Amino acid sequence: MIIELFVIFFILLPTSILLHELGHALPIILSTTSGEANIFLGTPHKKNKLAFSIRKIHFYLGWGFSGFCLVSNYKHIPPLSPAQRLFIDTGGPVFSLVAGIIAYGVSISSTGSFYYAYPFAAVNFCLFLMSAIPVTYPGFAGALAGYPSDGLRIYQNLRESFKTT
Repeated sequence: MIIELFVIFFILLPTSILLHELGHALPIILSTTSGEANIFLGTPHKKNKLAFSIRKIHFYLGWGFSGFCLVSNYKHIPPLSPAQRLFIDTGGPVFSLVAGIIAYGVSISSTGSFYYAYPFAAVNFCLFLMSAIPVTYPGFAGALAGYPSDGLRIYQNLRESFKTT
């Protein structure tokens, strides 16, 4: 039981967070001609992090149970349109949901050879729900405290898009 909890919290959860943040990074580089993305595991700073890049996505991996994806060169690209912001904001929850569905499918179709597929599905479904609900994260949310959830940013973007002037 201890080994399973260790694997869930120290391997599956960070992996799921990285997938979620990759869901934000891909729309950044796909919807802009020169946009680049910084993905942070843990707090959103570059100090004391394992750093590497894959094309226009820069990874800064530390230890933590939160993640961030930021446009790294926002000063050098035109302002994002509401459609681009919506595409970027929905990418993370969509990646979490799809990863959860795939992992759940693997868990029910395999005969025990993918022992951690079901917990991986559960972690991704939880990550989807926690990010899709429109809230500002409370003070006890660690590095996420005070930040809007993806769901809140999606809601605000849609509300702004449909405003009548």
